[in-house]
Amino acid sequence: MAGRLRKGLIVILLAGGVAGAVGWSRTREASQAAPVPVAAVVPQTTELAGAEVSKVEPRTLTRTVRVSGSAEPRRVGTVNAEVSGRLAEVRAEVGDKVSAGEVIALFDTTVLRSGLAAQEATLEAKQAQRRLAASTLERSRRLGTAGISSEATLLQAEADLLSLEAEVRGLEAGVADARKSLADAEVKAPFDGTVSQRSVEPGQSVPLNTELFQVVDLTEMQIEALVPTSRISEVRVGQRAQMRIEGSSGRVVEADVARIAPVAVAGSRAVRVYLSVPNGEGLLRGGLFATGEIAIESFPDVIALPSAAIRKDEEGAFVLAARGGRLYRQPVQLGTQFTERGLVEVARGVAEGDVVVTAPLPDLKPDTAVTIADLG
Repeated sequence: MAGRLRKGLIVILLAGGVAGAVGWSRTREASQAAPVPVAAVVPQTTELAGAEVSKVEPRTLTRTVRVSGSAEPRRVGTVNAEVSGRLAEVRAEVGDKVSAGEVIALFDTTVLRSGLAAQEATLEAKQAQRRLAASTLERSRRLGTAGISSEATLLQAEADLLSLEAEVRGLEAGVADARKSLADAEVKAPFDGTVSQRSVEPGQSVPLNTELFQVVDLTEMQIEALVPTSRISEVRVGQRAQMRIEGSSGRVVEADVARIAPVAVAGSRAVRVYLSVPNGEGLLRGGLFATGEIAIESFPDVIALPSAAIRKDEEGAFVLAARGGRLYRQPVQLGTQFTERGLVEVARGVAEGDVVVTAPLPDLKPDTAVTIADLG
């Protein structure tokens, strides 16, 4: 009985072993027939906006000096009273346009006319005396020739005539002055322009040399700008400038360097430079603040990039150029710095039509796959 149990157990164990071997063999075959898939490695692509890159194009650039100052009329005339008296009329107001020689005020001329009449009457009387003295001298000369008149009488007649001639000349000068005063009673505009200031009213009595009006010519304006002493050696008469005047809706006007002061402003490190601005349309006004740039030097057909586009490593300066969907390290040789515009000239390394990363993106590296959206 025990022997039969042992034989049965052995048969069961053998059967289990055979089944396990068969199961292992099938599992191995299955694993060989269906290998586990591995995920494919896809390179990452960086997308750049059109504003972050630039297509290289030649342009004309200028080195400039920034300046600022106030715009004032180039020609300003002060009209003063050339006589004293009461103003009978004041014909011009602030803002009125006037013509050269136009009467803009009148003094009461009653006293002046009376004075002129008195001077003329005195002159006429003295001229009559001179004619009489001349006649007396002529008679004395004839009598002297005939031996009737003495030499003393002749000399006295000559002296009387000379004295009267001197008095006549003095009176003639007085009459001329009186006539000028009468003419000066008409206050006239010194040139074509606009009244910018009026200091008197009708009926007011004013002394000699009182300021009555100020007239300005707006056809040409002048901007008095300050240039640092470190840059003044670059500024020359005749250079062009572009100025933006406040209150003119951002309008940019052309100006020329007309004059340069010979000395720096006391207590500062700046020199006055005077810019001439044509203003034929009369759109500019005195006292407006102006800012702009004087063009020092022009560079035509220059390839220039923003300073942020220039990168540097141990090998030197380079840019990131985009070609065929990738970024490449492109070595460049730099030229003139245009600090005022934030640009730098690229003398060698890039050409017209190249696409270069110009945005400050320090994490971008060469050999990066990129796509560019909205590239103009």
